[in-house]
Amino acid sequence: MKKIVIIIVLIALVGIGAWLLLGGEEAVSPGEEEEEAETETELSLTEILGKAKGITSFKYDMVATSPEGEVMTTKIWWEGKKMRMEGTFEGKRMVYLVDVDEQLAYMYFPAENTAMKIGLGKAQETAGESPTEQSESIVKYNPVTLGTETLDGKSCLVIEYTTETDDVKMWVWTKYGLPIKTESTTDEGTSVIELKNIDFGDISDSMFELPAGVQIMQIPSF
Repeated sequence: MKKIVIIIVLIALVGIGAWLLLGGEEAVSPGEEEEEAETETELSLTEILGKAKGITSFKYDMVATSPEGEVMTTKIWWEGKKMRMEGTFEGKRMVYLVDVDEQLAYMYFPAENTAMKIGLGKAQETAGESPTEQSESIVKYNPVTLGTETLDGKSCLVIEYTTETDDVKMWVWTKYGLPIKTESTTDEGTSVIELKNIDFGDISDSMFELPAGVQIMQIPSF
């Protein structure tokens, strides 16, 4: 069980970092047609990332590929400051619910009708606290623009930079300022995170709530 919890928390940190980058004030119209203007490629990286501030509700499939070639797909929903992630980990179906305002996360096991609660103070500190801070965490590494590519029909600005631990290559969707593919290379190899089937529609509040009658268990500290 401890190993499963660690895997979930690590994946959630990736999702939380992406969500913090996407927080904003004005919602993007779900039915808006794809328009990739040529001038978008001439905008600075900061300006492109700034477009993500308008996204307040979206869902997607996150496909993570490890250096060993193992592939894990999870479904993720975000609305306001709440997140839902679900997938199968080591053969067990799990649902992960996050409420950033309450600094809480629930890991729900549907088969057992049980859940575990975790505080998210450390997770938020690790991921960053605001869209500006998250954007600066990329810009401070002096990313180099490699050019543009079309990925899954989306025009992307391709950048690369080096952190203290990773060499990173990223595809940023120019229309929404959303990184939809990230390759991170260390001495152990290259890990890939891809966002698929992105949908900006509204999400029901019930998606972020535990079903009635779920037994809440205490999780050992680690």
